[in-house]
Formats: sequence, structure tokens, C-alpha cells
Amino acid sequence: MTDDEKRRAERRRRMDELLSQAEADVTRTRAAPDRPVVEQRRGTTWGSVLGVVILLVSAVVFFLGARTVNRFTGADFDDADRRGTATVESCERHGPITLKGFGYVDECTVDIVWSDGEGPTVLIDKPGFMKGEKPGETFEIGQNSGSRGSIAYSRPEVSPHGWATALTIVLAAIAFLFVAGVYLFLRQTIKDMRRR
Repeated sequence: MTDDEKRRAERRRRMDELLSQAEADVTRTRAAPDRPVVEQRRGTTWGSVLGVVILLVSAVVFFLGARTVNRFTGADFDDADRRGTATVESCERHGPITLKGFGYVDECTVDIVWSDGEGPTVLIDKPGFMKGEKPGETFEIGQNSGSRGSIAYSRPEVSPHGWATALTIVLAAIAFLFVAGVYLFLRQTIKDMRRR
């Protein structure tokens, strides 16, 4: 036998060996019991509803928390365009939970007399602005330019606090994230229902 014939014989023997091993693997795989199919576990309907309710309640709590913290800041009395004296005509107390946050909020009608003349009668319902005044009591008031041309009122006792504004923004952002989570969940649920 020549070297060339020996190499061919060795290749043939190796090919036969690999072929028989592959056939044995296929036979063994077919003889093995079927592997159990792993089912994808989906959440229950009640679990999903409970999750959405928890997210919505959390969003409301953080939103109302943001509104509550916002009470600790106000327009700066030193920056007031006008100053005067306000006399409380009537007050209503709302609470303990309102759209303006947690705790009680005084909503008062006040008659304002500016230092340069008569002023209007206005309803002040900003949480934290009124300090429990009764009808007939007076206090110093300032008129400030608010955002987008609105009018804001200020008092010497209610000073602006940067920390309150920053905390208000953080709490409102967390509330927004909870609402966004509910939106994304509901959107995905609707897509899944359409596929079925």
C-alpha cells in the first residue's frame, strides 16, 4: 500500500467514525423524553389591577406632597411692586386633604388698601399664605408680578425658600414617573390584547 492509499483509508475510517457518532447522537436525542415546555408566567388580572392602583395612589400622594411643600415658599415681600394693608372679611377652611395638598388650607376674602390708594377685594386661596386670621384682622400685604403676567401676593412672614421649590420639583417629577409607568403598562396591555 502506498502512502496516498493509506491516507485515503485513514480518512474513510475517520469519516465512518464521525458519521456513526452523529447517528448515535441523533438516535439518543430522539429516544430522550421530551423536555418540558417552560411556560411563560404572566401576571394575573387582579395583580395587574392592584399594581396600577398602587402606582396611581403613589402618584397622587407624591403630587399632593409636592403641593404641600410648595406652601413653604411665596413671593418675596421685598420685591413687591406695591405694599398695603389687607383686612380679612371672611375665611373658609378646607382640608385635611385637598387638591392643594395635605393639611388645612384657609381661603380668605380680603379687602386691600394700597399705600397709594384704594385696592380691590380679592380671594386669596394660596396654601400657607393665610396664618389663621379671623374676620376683621389686618396684615401687611405686597403685590408682586407673577408668572405670565399674573398677580401674586406676598407677606413679610412668608419668605421664599429655594429648598422648598427644589423639593416640590423632585416630588412632582416622582409623581410624573408613576403616572408614566401606568401609561406604559396600559399601552403594552392594549398591544398584547390586540395581538390575541
